[in-house]
Formats: sequence, structure tokens, C-alpha cells
Amino acid sequence: MSIKRIYIEITNNCNLNCSFCLKNTRSPRFMTLEQFQHIIKQIKPITSYVYLHVQGEPLLHPMIESFLTLCDQENLQVQLVTNGTLIKDHMNIYQHSSLRKISFSLHSIDQQNQDIYTYYQPIDEFIANTTKTYIELRFWNRNSMGKQSKALYDIICQKYQLQPTKKADSYQLADKLFLYFQDEFEWPSIATNLDHDGYCYAANNMLAILADGQVSLCCLDAQGEINLGNIFKQDLNEILNTSTYLNIINDFHNNQCHEKLCQRCTYRQRFKY
Repeated sequence: MSIKRIYIEITNNCNLNCSFCLKNTRSPRFMTLEQFQHIIKQIKPITSYVYLHVQGEPLLHPMIESFLTLCDQENLQVQLVTNGTLIKDHMNIYQHSSLRKISFSLHSIDQQNQDIYTYYQPIDEFIANTTKTYIELRFWNRNSMGKQSKALYDIICQKYQLQPTKKADSYQLADKLFLYFQDEFEWPSIATNLDHDGYCYAANNMLAILADGQVSLCCLDAQGEINLGNIFKQDLNEILNTSTYLNIINDFHNNQCHEKLCQRCTYRQRFKY
């Protein structure tokens, strides 16, 4: 079996309280280094790509550098999603060979009390020093940008020329530096839509492992509604051979979804099968 990417939630804690993020109802956790090592050992045979993202701010984790060092040693490719407020404490994180890409959610500036320049200056400095890591600057769709986001976007446009890429709403600013607009989505945990038809990459191409070890289908299961098993209590191969997991995959291949969370998810409507 091969899975394109696996999301690992090293913490479900965050230093911000953004309105666009689903409020965490699970117990606050920081994954230990031993737990992370256990996960890496389990997933290494089936994937090369690790995303440090479900809920929480990964740079808030005190062991983030040790986690990346372990990924360096295992030749894994890591994508890290951050609100950018703590990058000033990790200015050399790009030196980790495993860090393939770091995405800054710049729309978080609208949820902060600090001024634009205080927020963006460390990010700008980080960009200037980074040569091997892909960097993505994320904003909400132009029609959804807040006042602070718009001002920050204007600053970036003054410094860089936006070159469209083949990816929709994506622009290249410099070598390995990109800007991306994305539509704000509705978290399936709070959505009311119920649609039994549809395909999704979840389970087939991605999995999510929450901070307590629970294995779920994807990074949108922020409340852990779909419990395939617990990687700290079961072997991952055992979890991926359960009737629950195999039935979900079979349903998707037949353009059907029976999990309530999946039925409420509007994000999967972006995929066609």
C-alpha cells in the first residue's frame, strides 16, 4: 500500500484564536518525541510525505526541531503550515533537509493585535534567507480579504511581480516562492449538507493522525469524528486492513460516502471521479 501524504497533528494547541478555525473541543495535547518516532516508524513504509497540520500551530511545539531532525534522518519530505507568528523563534528551520515546503497563512493577520510590519518582518527575513525550501504565502480569496490582509498583500505586490502558474489562483513571486489565494471553506463538523454521492482523496491518498494517536481519513476531521483506530495502541497495517477502512475506500470508488462527516463535507465536491 502507498499513501501520498499523511497529516500528523503534533499539537492541537494554537497561540491564536482565529474565527475561521474550528474551535478545538478535544483535550489539549503536545505529542511526545517518542510518540512521533513511533508514528514515523509506522508510516515510513507507505509514504514519503508528512504534513504537520490538522489543528494547532506546529511551531508552538517545543520539540519541533527534534521532530524535523528525525524526519531528516528518515529522508522524509515535510510540509509545515503555520500562522507565521512564531517564525522569529525558528529562523534557521529551513536548514532541515526534510522541510520541503512551509506555508504561511497570512490571512491570520486579520485575527491579530499586532501591526502588519511587526508580523511580516520576520517572515520577510525568513524568505530572504531561504534558498532550498518552497515557501507559499496564503491569503483568502481576494473577495474575502480583510483590511489587514489587503494591506499586507499590497506590500507584497510592491516588492514582487506576480507571475501566474498553471495552478488556479497561484502566482510565482521568485524562485521557490509562491502566493496562493484560496476560498474559505466550511468545516464539515459544523456543516449541515448531507450528500451520499461523491468521491474524495481521503483514505485513498491521505490519512490524518491526531495528537492522541487517533487515525482518521483527512485533515478536515478536526474533531476526530471518524475513528479508524489508534496508532499508539494498534499497528497501522492492522488499522488499514479493518473492514471500516476498506469499506470507506470501496464506497468512494463507487462514488458513495456513508460516513456522516463525509456527507457534510463540501470540500470533497472539488474532486471528480
